[in-house]
Amino acid sequence: MNDSTTELLTVVFFGKTGAGKSSTLNALFNLNCNTDAAVACTKEPQEFILSRSQYSFLPIEQVRVVDMPGIAESREADEKYLPFYEKWTPLTHSLTWVTQADTRAYKRDQLFLMKLLPLFHPHLTLTIALNKVDCLSVDETESGFDTVLKQPSSAQLKILPEKVDDVYSVFADIIGDTLSFQKSDIVPYTAFYGWGFEDLLNKILTGVK
Repeated sequence: MNDSTTELLTVVFFGKTGAGKSSTLNALFNLNCNTDAAVACTKEPQEFILSRSQYSFLPIEQVRVVDMPGIAESREADEKYLPFYEKWTPLTHSLTWVTQADTRAYKRDQLFLMKLLPLFHPHLTLTIALNKVDCLSVDETESGFDTVLKQPSSAQLKILPEKVDDVYSVFADIIGDTLSFQKSDIVPYTAFYGWGFEDLLNKILTGVK
């Protein structure tokens, strides 16, 4: 890879439309990615160069962060966006795949991930960013997310390990031996309330050395 784009260490955010990629990026790095709960806003990759002078927590002087168009908007959109993913996957050092805790529908994630597997390189690190834990449903007699303390309720924390197990089985089944992938690579959080952000940021940046 002789392209000049390989010179910067790169963190790329993938995932389904509506899962909260752009919202997560905005909250983590104080960016201005377009967001809309009803309409997909990111139509092509958006690149941001972060420097340690502005972000003291960066492990190196500069990091490039890329917000990708969301998959599963439509079959036509997936085909249109696939070349973007094919370009950026080989250039990625730390790949963050954003998905949701409040669903069991991961088929589209699986299908798209399978298309990208041949482009994964051995030094790629993968983080599954499990967004929207605040939306995890619990029994009607139990408390939901605590919006005052901005943290999951005890009932949500109790079911969260089972949710992580489910997500791990979904992604591990596809990834197989292509990459080293453990349950610890799945980080639950909520972009809306900020719970879990420190863990997510630390995990993402372990791939940027």
